[in-house]
Amino acid sequence: MTRRYVLVARPTPSGVDLRAVEALAESCGVGYALLDQEEPTIHTALDTAARDASPVTLIPLAVPRDRYLETWIARAVANWRETRGSELDVRITDGIDTAAGFAEVVRSRMSEDGAPVTASPRAFRSPAWSEIPDHTSHILVCRGPRCTVYGAGELHRTLRRDHPDSLITPTGCLNPCNLGPLYITYPDGEWHTDGLRGRDCLEAARDSLTE
Repeated sequence: MTRRYVLVARPTPSGVDLRAVEALAESCGVGYALLDQEEPTIHTALDTAARDASPVTLIPLAVPRDRYLETWIARAVANWRETRGSELDVRITDGIDTAAGFAEVVRSRMSEDGAPVTASPRAFRSPAWSEIPDHTSHILVCRGPRCTVYGAGELHRTLRRDHPDSLITPTGCLNPCNLGPLYITYPDGEWHTDGLRGRDCLEAARDSLTE
């Protein structure tokens, strides 16, 4: 059976240069997934591999090594196995900065002067970044690793569709993750959970306190 290889990146809360990730994956002849914030997710990549029972190796795409990325890749795989009931062979490599020759690639840049920086400072004075957009409410949508697994992507799309007059902002982890996917609405400051999942987690927490 042919093994699949998947690059896994960790976007910032503002996103990731998705075209660069796609181009790198295409040039290597592999797939890619994103830990959080955006899609495709690790679960999506594993679902695809499971359909033809292809073993998978995940390659953390971070320089320097990002142990948070590696830890949460492993946790995402564990959740995928539990929720899918799958025994698919899934493995993970060391970070790419441990590869032979990587330090030499960095040193090769030290032999170059580089190109002059010619960016204009006008971006810091642009009126477009000095005005609060018109909106009826502000909604913060958690796009952390767990909420992403719990369906934050679909939640984000639904909120954008159902609340076109709201300012909707994806965020990093908001806590409490097990109630996800989470979002917070302002100005009322209300927290919202994924209904059944949130109730189940709250009841489990209460039960543990009364035992």
